[in-house]
Amino acid sequence: MNTVLIKEAECVRQIQYIYDENGTKTGVIVPIALWQKLSQKKRAQKKNDLFEPSKFRGIYRGITLDLESTLQNLRKE
Repeated sequence: MNTVLIKEAECVRQIQYIYDENGTKTGVIVPIALWQKLSQKKRAQKKNDLFEPSKFRGIYRGITLDLESTLQNLRKE
């Protein structure tokens, strides 16, 4: 097992849950090292998930729509 995995496992073991008087989880305390790692992964994921309009170019090509009847049906609703 490499040292990175050992450090991650140690951080996960240090997570503390906060409970109310009924025993319901109401909060969590996360070690800063784990929090930073998770937020870094989230930022990297966001960069990869950027909206690219070019992926959707032409998806409605070939679809024939009768806009007048569609508008009249919407007005009837």
